[in-house]
Amino acid sequence: MRGLPAVTIYRWEAIEPEYPQPGVIRQTVQGERQTLVRYRYAPGAVFPMHAHPEEQVTVVLRGRLALRLDGSEIVCEPGDVVVIRSDVPHGAYVVGDEEVETLNMFVPRREMAP
Repeated sequence: MRGLPAVTIYRWEAIEPEYPQPGVIRQTVQGERQTLVRYRYAPGAVFPMHAHPEEQVTVVLRGRLALRLDGSEIVCEPGDVVVIRSDVPHGAYVVGDEEVETLNMFVPRREMAP
């Protein structure tokens, strides 16, 4: 029997939170070639427009989040999956009074700015 490949298991509760914007909590897991980020947005929170070279896949788990993309705006709800190409300007804000939770995958691995 061959040995199992290396595996690392994380618990969100044990990952140190970061606060990149008012009302936004970020927790990051780094793989060798990809980055997974859990964001939690308080009602009224805004994530400003930005762009990055990594492709981004965002899954909305809870709440409603408006995404600004390429001059357009779309409202995403639980179960929506959004693929954002590399270098596309985008931002987000919470719609309504419910906390928003998303999982975001970045490929290749992204070093998160403070």
